[in-house]
Amino acid sequence: MTEWYSIKNAEEVDSPALLVFSQLIKQNILIAKGLALDYSVLRPHVKTHKMIEVAQMFIEEGINRFKCATIAEADMLAIAGAEDVLLAYQP
Repeated sequence: MTEWYSIKNAEEVDSPALLVFSQLIKQNILIAKGLALDYSVLRPHVKTHKMIEVAQMFIEEGINRFKCATIAEADMLAIAGAEDVLLAYQP
């Protein structure tokens, strides 16, 4: 049985590379929504992923409030279409 993190075409992937398992990210977002009594109050921090695509996955699931620590992260969230961005660190 192939592990979920196995890459079928590893020889074609440049190294180093950032690999994103979008199905697992989506699953984690759905778990977070399920754990929250009211997911509209969720405000995920983007410090770890710092990716427009991941922010857009949250937005597609109705999570539009985010927390960030840098101006660059806030800019990324604005480009992604976030409605509410909290800059959690003084610029």
